[in-house]
Amino acid sequence: MRRDVVGALKGFRQDKIPLSEVISRVGGQAQFDAAVLETVLIRAMGDVMPIHAARMLPGSEQIATNMPQLMAAFDPAKPLTFQVTYARLPDVQWSSPYQDIVITVQDTGNLESDQAAAEGLIRQYLKQEGQKRVVADRGLAPGDGAIINMRIAPKSNPAAPYPGLDKEKFFFDTDGDMLDLTDHMLGMLPGEARSWEFVFPQDWHVDLWRGQTAIADIKLVELFSYILPEFNDEFVAKHYPQFESAADLRKSLVSSTSLARMKDLDAQIQDAIVTQVSACVASPIPEALLNAQGEKEFQAKLLDLVQRGVARIEDVQQQLTQEGLEAFIASERLGLEERCRYVLAAEAIAEEQGIDVEVEGLEAEVDRAKEQCRADKVDFDPDVYRQEAIEKLRYGAVMQWLQQNLKVEVLPWGGAGAVQQAAAEQPQPASV
Repeated sequence: MRRDVVGALKGFRQDKIPLSEVISRVGGQAQFDAAVLETVLIRAMGDVMPIHAARMLPGSEQIATNMPQLMAAFDPAKPLTFQVTYARLPDVQWSSPYQDIVITVQDTGNLESDQAAAEGLIRQYLKQEGQKRVVADRGLAPGDGAIINMRIAPKSNPAAPYPGLDKEKFFFDTDGDMLDLTDHMLGMLPGEARSWEFVFPQDWHVDLWRGQTAIADIKLVELFSYILPEFNDEFVAKHYPQFESAADLRKSLVSSTSLARMKDLDAQIQDAIVTQVSACVASPIPEALLNAQGEKEFQAKLLDLVQRGVARIEDVQQQLTQEGLEAFIASERLGLEERCRYVLAAEAIAEEQGIDVEVEGLEAEVDRAKEQCRADKVDFDPDVYRQEAIEKLRYGAVMQWLQQNLKVEVLPWGGAGAVQQAAAEQPQPASV
């Protein structure tokens, strides 16, 4: 309080400011007592409420004892008792037994597709060591590189481009095109500009933008083709000496691609479990729970942009508004409802199956997150983070139990379009 209320006071060390000066700056003894009492109540609730968090409706907690009564009873030398009330999350009503769920997913590739992906990576390695040649006698073609001016913005707000997607003289490689810009740029000549609408893919690495309609404004400044070296043992020995040969590097790339595919498949199974388990929940979703889930996801997604270097904290702060939150909740409402149903289901399953979690090392993780947020210049509440960390551990334990106890069928990859077909055949969440 000396630091927050008084600040720097000439002639006194920060921790040696007289209490009388603090009381005076606050506005008198009554205001000082109220401020101290408020601090005591907040800290006490921060210690106690996480115990009840699993069944508490977010934002519903409130102090039931009236303030005049608390002020009259408050004595720093004596224990203080007060009452806090909160609304409980609704008990789960099951529309069907979750134990009977059968998860069916489609693999996203096979050995052949892994090998093709490895060849694509090898081409990128060759490009890094190859030579660029300026092209002036034709338009852009697959395999080319180009210097472009790029501006990609939401169709709903063209004046505010996506963080990291507003660049001048940006080098664009058609072989590393994750947004399929090349299809719209084929034949473009230096100096030419084109605009078009597109929808961010559902597997886009910034999940906040997935499914959003965007406008791409592209101007081609300069065009290049590549003269590539040969991929052989000599190339590998010179540039990647940790591998014994070209065949050794190729084998390693295929293995790492297969491992990444396995991780993707596991994520696909978990997503399907969330959808299927949520579909078994018939309980209505309280609006307060949905709003709290939406706010938590919205803030987490924006913070993730900063931590991964996609956007600056200044860019994120411009989007961190009530209007932005409301737009996010509106656009993600169906997904939020599904995840809220899963939250209710996970709590019920954890209780029913006796699933508990270990919190060893939690405080070290809280300290690490605090330092990270300080470095990113982001506000940090250790009590909120601690509570969310425990929730993640609990939900992770429930997910592990479900993966081990539900029937999971993995269909072999059927080529392009098979994944979308498998997703379309998954049972949809029940309407409530």
